[in-house]
Amino acid sequence: MPEEKKGGILRWSWVLAALALFVAVAAQNLHLGRSLPKPEGAPLSDVVRLTQAGWQTKDLPLGPNEFLSTEAVKVLNYDDMVNREFSRGGTRFGVYAAYWGAGKMPVQLVASHTPDRCWTENGWKCLEMKFRQPIEFEGRALQPAEWRLFEPPAGGSPVYVLYWHLIGGRVYDYGSRFNAVPDPLLWWKGAVQQAFLGSREQYFIRITSNEPIDQIWNDQGFAEVIRSLARLGLAKQS
Repeated sequence: MPEEKKGGILRWSWVLAALALFVAVAAQNLHLGRSLPKPEGAPLSDVVRLTQAGWQTKDLPLGPNEFLSTEAVKVLNYDDMVNREFSRGGTRFGVYAAYWGAGKMPVQLVASHTPDRCWTENGWKCLEMKFRQPIEFEGRALQPAEWRLFEPPAGGSPVYVLYWHLIGGRVYDYGSRFNAVPDPLLWWKGAVQQAFLGSREQYFIRITSNEPIDQIWNDQGFAEVIRSLARLGLAKQS
């Protein structure tokens, strides 16, 4: 195929993708101004139980002060959320889970709020990363997770991270790269899907720990948290 013809096809593919995104955003804006029904089922704060064997528990704000917490809630625009920390001696792990009902938020907007982007913009440094990691829990496969090791902006102990973005029960594909900047091809693929399918039900789930997560994986209290998250869609679909 001549290079000129290839270039023309590529340009038209980008034009069509842009049009698809425009239609998706326009349709989405109609939903964002409406009062949408609340999600069915128990609140996330009840799903991720406050009491776990041997662990002290507290709920955390989304920001270091009331103003930033309020702004974070506005930006994320979720239907439901829990941000909870569990501690025992010197060991801590945290669970953040947010839910958006169908039609609530464009996939691309939710996908842009990952630790890769939000944490690094606030001074965190990623020391190590693994992509779409296979995970098994109690003999059953979970959805593949993004694995990260971050260093806080002021130094101190690194933080181990697992996170998932579920769309209609399927894990979102961030690609095999650090996604502080989205993969352009995957982003456009999502934009086209958004145009044709609309915003489906979404969960963003993040687990953090000051110790390697596999060291507490079989702890009774931690395992109960994973069971609760598996019911939200972390259990891999056949």
